[in-house]
Amino acid sequence: MADIKGDAGMENNDTVTNLTNEPVWVVAQVISGKEEEVRKNCADMLKGGVLEDVFVPRQVRLKKYKDGWRRERRPLYPGYVFMVTSDPQSLEKALIKVPGRHRLLKADDIILTVSEEEKEFLQRLAGPGNIVDISTGYKEGDTIKILSGPMVGLEGHIVHVDRHKRLVTINVSLFGRTVKTTLGLELTYKQP
Repeated sequence: MADIKGDAGMENNDTVTNLTNEPVWVVAQVISGKEEEVRKNCADMLKGGVLEDVFVPRQVRLKKYKDGWRRERRPLYPGYVFMVTSDPQSLEKALIKVPGRHRLLKADDIILTVSEEEKEFLQRLAGPGNIVDISTGYKEGDTIKILSGPMVGLEGHIVHVDRHKRLVTINVSLFGRTVKTTLGLELTYKQP
């Protein structure tokens, strides 16, 4: 699963000093399994003020049960909630009012923001609904060819394939670090 730490490198990221007052993405670390609860509390208590948007990127996976495979949604990054704000410092102060355990990711007391390149990549992967759907593909020799889904063109990011669980692990850049992210992948057939 993804491992995002607050001590990540910041060479390609904006800091808390937002001179343009353009909206930036910040990430709050929360208790794993409480992402939706924190998202809802933030939306109810802070939206329309310092918080412009709050979301939990999700992914669709196939999970095998006795009666067959089922599609399930789960957080793309368990334990993290993404927030959009033009004022990260004020957002951090406002979060004190929101119930639950959460903290904005920082490095040396500077609130980390998602870089434009990282933001564009995540938006491309998850689409407008912030949901990464299952991709389909096939194996050709030692490589995977993606036929459809959000991973089209991202074959070079694949680091591991688990055909039995129908999962693929890719490398994604977040906060200037490489983060391993596991996504759903349906391998339909083998090419000779």
